[in-house]
Amino acid sequence: MSENFEAGIDNCVVTCARVEPGQTVYVVTQEGVADSTVVEALTASARDRGADVRVVSGPAVPKERPDEIPPAVLDAYGRADVLFAHYPSLKREALHPHFPGESRVRVPNRARTVSLMSSEWAGFPYSVQRALATTLDTLSAPGKAWRVTSPNGTDVRGTFGSRESTVAQAYFVEDEGGRARRNFPGGVHSPVVAVATEGVIVADHVAGFGGMPGRMRLELKEGRMVSIDGGDPEGPMHEALGGTDGFIDSWHAGVNPKTIVPVARADNPVQWYSYSHCSPMIVHFHVGRSHAPVDVACFDQTIEIDGRTVYEEGSLTISDEPEVDSAVKVSGMADSMMVNTPMTRN
Repeated sequence: MSENFEAGIDNCVVTCARVEPGQTVYVVTQEGVADSTVVEALTASARDRGADVRVVSGPAVPKERPDEIPPAVLDAYGRADVLFAHYPSLKREALHPHFPGESRVRVPNRARTVSLMSSEWAGFPYSVQRALATTLDTLSAPGKAWRVTSPNGTDVRGTFGSRESTVAQAYFVEDEGGRARRNFPGGVHSPVVAVATEGVIVADHVAGFGGMPGRMRLELKEGRMVSIDGGDPEGPMHEALGGTDGFIDSWHAGVNPKTIVPVARADNPVQWYSYSHCSPMIVHFHVGRSHAPVDVACFDQTIEIDGRTVYEEGSLTISDEPEVDSAVKVSGMADSMMVNTPMTRN
């Protein structure tokens, strides 16, 4: 395999998952979704680090029956110290009731092909990605003011609330080493809890549906939606949003500038979003205080925290923060790695 492929595997196993001798590691793969070369390389790398590695595969979880998780797969999630997951049909919402206080290191791996594992996305140092995310976590302290704007008309503001949020807690559980769930290549910063949200969100994309027939405008007052215009007025997007409690629970943006989107939005909007939302060029809001919110996304956002710009037109602007600067220097990565890979939008 190429040097870039080996660097991606090392970034995943060593820097992201931090596999250690004596750990029980599972590599869990949905049938037909990952290259055997990637599965074998992850397995070999973890074994080289002294871990006891088990490989489990299983059929797709039926979309109409999301709770029907194959027993061997569910058992792996329960037994693993570290778990590498290649299971796009197994959703976080289905796993949450089984593991509400998750403490294992779970690594959902999107670099499931040799090509993606060899890319700059997989090679972007996870230590730097983590530093970007934790710096944004620190800057987003409760009580600070935030504002999000976008070229297509989003202009929404509020303050940060306490870290306890129904959706935010379901997305990430903290452990001593950071997030129990470490998306690879990833990634996004922790969801920030939105309080007193006011303004307008103009959605460029709504996750989980087909193509957008037109942008959707959400007007917000006192933290919740008061009107929805555009999009699909008689369709499932409006129905899904109308079925929530209307509150903007939380939001977060991508933090890996080298994110690659290997599928066209027009061909598969759901899969396109699963990749693209890792890019700094997207911010998405969680509408509805439940474990299954509706994700409403905007492109090329500018984000300000207490007047300081942390994203400008979709690019991160926090490279001078001490934690980020230190991680970049230790990693030895080139300055060009902080430049966004263009995101396909069609």
